[in-house]
Amino acid sequence: MHFEEEIRVPVSLNEAWDFLWQAERLAACLPGCKSVQELEPRKRYKAQVEDHVGPFRVHFDLDVVVEASEPKEHVRLVATGQDRRLGASQRVALDVRLKGAGPQETILNVNADVEILGKIATLGQFVVKRKVKEIVSRFTENVRMQLQSPG
Repeated sequence: MHFEEEIRVPVSLNEAWDFLWQAERLAACLPGCKSVQELEPRKRYKAQVEDHVGPFRVHFDLDVVVEASEPKEHVRLVATGQDRRLGASQRVALDVRLKGAGPQETILNVNADVEILGKIATLGQFVVKRKVKEIVSRFTENVRMQLQSPG
């Protein structure tokens, strides 16, 4: 499943780029994210995400790897993990491109490719896609709100 969101934030390109590397602050924008741990700065992280998808309560332990990073332009990360209790797995590839739109405005283009396998997939693509779209939309809105308020 592919999702794309574009957001404009009232901060400089430098501030937007710095925000992307504030793991705890960025993780707070992700609905259901309970914790994040930086294993290797700007390279590897662990995160725990909990949520409901249909009748299922999911708990994913995620390994997050930064696959590419071009300062102040682009970052790509991949998060993979499982909910062993449900026999479910997920893979999220997230690309964020930044573009300055003025001295105090930045455009972030967020692209997410999401794969969910296992018991959750039995709910059907429509239900799963709707839930993932909701999470991506809430995440980008939360990023916008974080960057609109003082750090």
